[in-house]
Formats: sequence, structure tokens, C-alpha cells
Amino acid sequence: MEYYCLMVKTRKEETFKKRLEKSFKIAGKDIEVIFFKKKLRNNKNVEYEEPLFKSYVFLAAKEMDLETINIVKRTEDFYKFLNNNRDIKPLKGTDLDYVSRLLNFGETQGLSKIYFDENMQIVVTEGPMAGFIGKIYKVNKRQRRVTVLLEMFHNQIKFDLGYELIRPDPSYKKNQS
Repeated sequence: MEYYCLMVKTRKEETFKKRLEKSFKIAGKDIEVIFFKKKLRNNKNVEYEEPLFKSYVFLAAKEMDLETINIVKRTEDFYKFLNNNRDIKPLKGTDLDYVSRLLNFGETQGLSKIYFDENMQIVVTEGPMAGFIGKIYKVNKRQRRVTVLLEMFHNQIKFDLGYELIRPDPSYKKNQS
């Protein structure tokens, strides 16, 4: 299976996915359309979902033929294949590693379990962030979010993931008061 990344109109990812799945079904194509979401918590500790990678949808296909490319290009809210529409190539290297790893957790990325060690460094014990070779850009303890900086699709991408604190450090409770 090969994976391809598509750029689509922001906030239209879910409707794009549904339209594309319908078009593939009509054409008899066995292609999976993947739209990654993440679970977060608001200030009232209520969970909600939002896109993990805004404007990005992924395809899992055995082959990328001309008919498939035309179906994708004709789908409303489609912008382009990454890197471009002229030279369509599957993901490889670290991009493929990231997508494969995320797929292990399903399309909706749950909360990661973390703790802060004695040096105030973040330690991810399980969940979608575990094992990522990325940079923790920012930690928002109040909203329990970690902003991760990844080198992906030939760009640096920042995205937030929610976390559950499994062993609070002493300063965490002081900051919550």
C-alpha cells in the first residue's frame, strides 16, 4: 500500500473525504481516504475533536492511475497533491513513518499519557506522540496540550495534541491554583 498526501480547502476536509469516498465507490476503486483528527479538551475539561493536520487528507492506494488522479482532481475543495500535481509520488522516508505511526492509533488521535520528569522535560509514555522524532515546541499545562514541531511534507508543521498527566510534578499543582 502506498500513501499520498492531498491538500484540500481548510475546514472542508471531512466533506471532501466523504465526497471522494463516494466517487471511489462509484468507480469501483479500492482506495482508503484518511483524515486525521485529534482529541483535545477545552477549558471546562470537555473533549472535542479537530483536524490534526489542517488542509491535509491522505490516500492509501495500491497504485495511483490516471483515473484515480482525475477523480481526485474533480472533487470539490481539492487543491493539489503534495508536492505538486505534475509529479505525483507516494510518501516516503520520515513522512511515511509519521503517517504509518499515526495509522496505528486510527484516524482520531487520542490523548497521550505523559509526565514531567525532575528536570521539567516531557516524557511521553503512550499515545500518538510516543516515539515521535519531533520537537516539543510548547506545553500548555492549563489546557493540557503539547505543540509539536515536525519536519513533514518538506515543511515545518506545528500541531497540538492533547495529553493526560499520569504523574503530576509538584509545580503543576502550583500553576493550577
